[in-house]
Amino acid sequence: MTQTDFIKTFESFSPKDRRTIARKIQVRLLDDLFDELDAEMPDVDMSAEEIQQEINAYRNEKKAQSRS
Repeated sequence: MTQTDFIKTFESFSPKDRRTIARKIQVRLLDDLFDELDAEMPDVDMSAEEIQQEINAYRNEKKAQSRS
């Protein structure tokens, strides 16, 4: 099926069905993108404390940027 055929078929559905189909496609695409990004990231063991430190550092940086 070509992209044009797919779009024509997609447009033949009701607006409600198109939204449902679009959501399902979006979820699959996001899963695929996450898997791609996850594969690029190194596996790093971090404790819960280290994760919390990273979160706090990020939040503090965001606060500092918003004050500027």
